[in-house]
Amino acid sequence: MQKSVLLAALATVAFAGQQPNPARAPRLFKDSREMLAIARAQDRHEVTLLIAAEPGRTAAVAERARRAGGDLRYRDDEVGYLRVRLPLERAGELAESAGIESVTLDVTTRDPFRMGAQLSPPQDTIWPPRWSDYPLSHPYSPLRDLDAAEFLVQHPSFDGRGVGIALLDGNFDLLLPEFQTAYTLDGKRIPKIADYLNVSDPRDDADEMPQWVDMHEEVTASGERIAFRGRSFTTPRDGRFRIGLFDERKFNDPSNGAYLDQDVDRDGNPKGDDGVFGVLWDEASNDVWVDTDRDSSFADEKPMTDYAKRGDVGVFGKDDPTTPMRDAIGFAVQTDPRNKFVSINVGIYQHATEIMGSVVGNREPNGRLQGVAPGARLISMYYGVSNAHGMIEGLIAAFKHPLVDLIVLEQSVAIASLPYLPADGRHPISVILQRLITRYQKLVFVPGSNSPGFALVAEDGLAPGAMSVGGYQSQESYRLNLGYVPEGADHLHWGALSHGPSGTGALKPDLLAPSGQMSTDIGYLYRTFEQELRGLYQLPAGYSVDGGTSTATPMAAGATALLLSAAKQSGVPYDAARLKAALVGSARFIPSLAAHEQGNGLLQVAAAYRLLTALANARPVAIVSRAPVQTRLSHLLAPPHEGVGLYEREGWSVGAHGSRTVTLTRTSGPPGALLFQLSWQGNDGTFSGPSSLALPLNQPVGLSLAITVKEPGAHSALLTLDTPTVPGHAYRMLATVVAPLQFGPGHTLSAELSVPRPGDRPVFVLVPAGVSALSFSAAGEDTTVRLTAISPERADLYPCSFTAPASQPCVVANPEPGVWEINAAITFGLRNFDPNRPNPLKSAKLTVSVALAGVAIAADTAAARRSQAEATADLPLRLTNQWAALSVAAAQTALGSAYRTTRTIQQGEQHLYEVMVPRGATSLLARVSDVAPQADLDIYLLDCTAPAPAPAP
Repeated sequence: MQKSVLLAALATVAFAGQQPNPARAPRLFKDSREMLAIARAQDRHEVTLLIAAEPGRTAAVAERARRAGGDLRYRDDEVGYLRVRLPLERAGELAESAGIESVTLDVTTRDPFRMGAQLSPPQDTIWPPRWSDYPLSHPYSPLRDLDAAEFLVQHPSFDGRGVGIALLDGNFDLLLPEFQTAYTLDGKRIPKIADYLNVSDPRDDADEMPQWVDMHEEVTASGERIAFRGRSFTTPRDGRFRIGLFDERKFNDPSNGAYLDQDVDRDGNPKGDDGVFGVLWDEASNDVWVDTDRDSSFADEKPMTDYAKRGDVGVFGKDDPTTPMRDAIGFAVQTDPRNKFVSINVGIYQHATEIMGSVVGNREPNGRLQGVAPGARLISMYYGVSNAHGMIEGLIAAFKHPLVDLIVLEQSVAIASLPYLPADGRHPISVILQRLITRYQKLVFVPGSNSPGFALVAEDGLAPGAMSVGGYQSQESYRLNLGYVPEGADHLHWGALSHGPSGTGALKPDLLAPSGQMSTDIGYLYRTFEQELRGLYQLPAGYSVDGGTSTATPMAAGATALLLSAAKQSGVPYDAARLKAALVGSARFIPSLAAHEQGNGLLQVAAAYRLLTALANARPVAIVSRAPVQTRLSHLLAPPHEGVGLYEREGWSVGAHGSRTVTLTRTSGPPGALLFQLSWQGNDGTFSGPSSLALPLNQPVGLSLAITVKEPGAHSALLTLDTPTVPGHAYRMLATVVAPLQFGPGHTLSAELSVPRPGDRPVFVLVPAGVSALSFSAAGEDTTVRLTAISPERADLYPCSFTAPASQPCVVANPEPGVWEINAAITFGLRNFDPNRPNPLKSAKLTVSVALAGVAIAADTAAARRSQAEATADLPLRLTNQWAALSVAAAQTALGSAYRTTRTIQQGEQHLYEVMVPRGATSLLARVSDVAPQADLDIYLLDCTAPAPAPAP
């Protein structure tokens, strides 16, 4: 069978006769240009743009979109956001039109997401679970790490009451006992769940979100009977209704079904069961009936309406109290009169359920687990997670919701880790998020990242006012929850090795919060991996131990709910700017962690409340910093090679000395000069500068910093400005430089690492141009290690897991030149309890080896040309090893065909070439040569062959 592939060439900077425009790079970054190329190769005729218009230009951009043939699907003038579906050929034109600050193609991938997951592999399970002291009956409380235990003893009413936390994630299990009770500011009991919503757009998302039920069709009941699509139903009364069908079989992949397994009513889907439930809607009363038992009668179902109005909760399935697991699933309904849809919001999402129990769980009336902020309320907001527009529009809905004080964004991994971006906060997600924070003065918390690696913090936490959160776990928490004792008291959580800085050198993540503690879980399923730790504990359904920045982030929001509850009860001002200043200005900096790993440090509630109180009457002082940035992507910054923090990944080496000038401008405060004391946190001796600096109002002042690099690796430190009139810190800036190892004459190198268990350590290497392959491996103590090669542009990650001491090298073909990171992380095997494991668990000693490879092949083509047609001729080859020593062999293969063409491609154009690859072909080579130096030409190879049909059973 032949294979069909497409080569797509897309020009993003003009060449071949056109002069490039140096004033402004294209608005569509490479991530969007790649999606545009794929869409064109798929012969799609429409795409969707997400636009952040310039302030005051939303209407003008909307009109330009209309003239370009666009269909305006969403518009919010308050923050200048538009979602436009338009012809593919007009997308580039609209993106480059006036009035647009930032634009992207909508991400529609259905890659794995944070909230989706597959079922754990089956394992032998002891059932019912045995109770033990670890960790349910004596759970570890994160309040100790948060400096909140004594705070709550002294002020028991500062328990989060009066505070609403919006969770942008899937709809959690609303039947769990821990999610039933919250308190008003005066101590009255109220429902924990304040609202329970689906905030996606049914017009565009209903195909991928089975919660949405199309209710466009109407029926009239006579004699309390109706007929619809070959079915007969009994109605609760006569009259006019809208009707639709809710199909449990559409919950058919991890992102929309989680652990549901297409079985909403938990009946096992017996033979002949079509999985369809009738839904009836009286628009006049806004009552909705769901035929939960599928007996074709709505008369025996209770009328439900939007959750916020009456708190109505329905149930699919019937619980058998004699079984250890709950056999029913709760749901709420939501009506959309404008679009004629009803959403059946089922509480099935494990990720959302798991991360909130340790945050807001309440033992009242019959729960077993108490969270750090049991008095707080929850607003559940499911935004879909298969597209970027859902996340942005979900954020808009959360900020506008009147019951929301704090927001937790649990984002899609595919959207948060967008490739090819300069990570400077200019993506529409970051732009709109910052506008929302500024307008509504609500604080939002975003997971930093779970990926071990330097400068990989998630894109949507880069908004300056957002709280990007990394994961922390104490030694005692590790002991109680996982049964081992790591070296030292303070650690990053094993699944939350989030590292900054941002692409502009900004301090991200902003701070750390506890993760990895006991929490809730979906109550209708037993998940072996999360609920069992053989030899240590087995938990009942509804409880688990897990973690990641997904868990640390709501924990930071829960800790802030204590702070906010205290402020509301005490009359202390608490706008978003003050809250963030209090949180970051009081965090505990951990000496054993680098500044780019922890941001400002570990969140501390009591200290934050003291600082928030002090900030109530303080005059704010705003300072703006501009500093040099040198990375493989820094030319894309605005202005180029300049950011808010000093950040140079390229250009340094061990033993180098130099100086850099940082410009500081005070933009508010008294008119005279203010004297600031300068200090460093986390400095290993790399940075030095003056001990004080005077800043007049609105006058830039240069600060010269000396840099001396003594050791290889990443060196980061916080530069802090303090003045007596500003409580906490007046300003903080991150300084970061990277000194890579350099290859010697043999083009190989090795580095000795001491990798914490859990934790990671990097090896940075400088790869020159012209290398054919980068080889890396590790050897050392017997442990499971994940090696990842991370490219200078952060777009390409090459994971390579192995178990030491033996390791086969991993290879990256044609590595781009620049500073690469080889990251060694130990996160595997830590959940496998071994009572004989030594404690403390010492760091692993590893040797990471890296080599450059490449062989040049020269052929005597003149001899071949002299041969007769159809005659056999020898072709002498000369193989020259240009890099490290290696064993190679020349292999012969048939050349099927060759095609060469000369083209001129203009800015924004895309050329497609269809290539038929015959059966048996072993390679396909495509390349572009003789390209103008100023051109930016991207080439994509797309497999267009339809998958072979499955064989008949």
